[in-house]
Amino acid sequence: MKLSPSAVFDLHCDTPYHLTNKKTRHIKPSRLYEQGYAGAVFAHFVYPKSKYPFIEAVNMLASTVDYLKGRKKLHPVRTYSEMSSHRANILLGVEGGHIYDNIFQQVEALYGLGVRVFTLTWNNSNGLAHSALEYDRKGLTKKGRAYIKNLRKYNVILDMSHASTRTVLDVCEICENLVIASHSCVRALNSSFLRNIADPAIKAICECGGVVGVNFSKYHLGKFGIVDHLDYLCEKYGVKYAAIGSDFDGINDPVIPGPGSIRRIEKALLAKGYKKKDIQQIFSGNFLRVFKRL
Repeated sequence: MKLSPSAVFDLHCDTPYHLTNKKTRHIKPSRLYEQGYAGAVFAHFVYPKSKYPFIEAVNMLASTVDYLKGRKKLHPVRTYSEMSSHRANILLGVEGGHIYDNIFQQVEALYGLGVRVFTLTWNNSNGLAHSALEYDRKGLTKKGRAYIKNLRKYNVILDMSHASTRTVLDVCEICENLVIASHSCVRALNSSFLRNIADPAIKAICECGGVVGVNFSKYHLGKFGIVDHLDYLCEKYGVKYAAIGSDFDGINDPVIPGPGSIRRIEKALLAKGYKKKDIQQIFSGNFLRVFKRL
């Protein structure tokens, strides 16, 4: 499969939340391909205070699957081999372990529905693990460790965005699945926001062969820009570990309005001295390297 050299695979978009309400926000899914997207992870998020988060997540997934049927320029995928070079490939994810932290059969059910990217926490801690915003020095629970061990039987990607530093280190120590942080700005550049990912966690993910996607939120980025956060990852850990995870449709303050403006990042990287092959890696190649291993 051959993609455009500047094609983007966005690691985290909250578009399904808005599709359920038949609305669009930052992303109009039918335009993703023409806007240069090779694909995106569509994350299914349910607020922790929901009475039945698992049921809501299943209903949202069903809504997304139904929406994707018959769309000429959208293509749902579960493996790299299913990808199309002529459409925007959509990989399904769920955000927040509170959706599936009751019994492991919930994970199995979500997997059966096509979910391949599992975020372990959101801003809240849950029965499996602690979040960065609540307890950055606390990690996996006993139940969480059992979940991680059971996940070895499934071809899934574990997403560490939102997770505490200790959780990331615990997961990377015992996990046999693929590990990424889909939409996490660098804490070293904006240390006041603990939701950003710390260097020990970045290092652990890189050592597992994963990638870190940079979020487009002004609040996450702080006084720096998207390119500064990408540059930090590339300079300290290597170009092959940096990626794009916009958090479009999930944030209120993106520094670029939507996928149609993502070429601004390409121009800024070129101006900073990055070669086109480096940009191709950051935009899609690095994540696709991980996805191929799924």
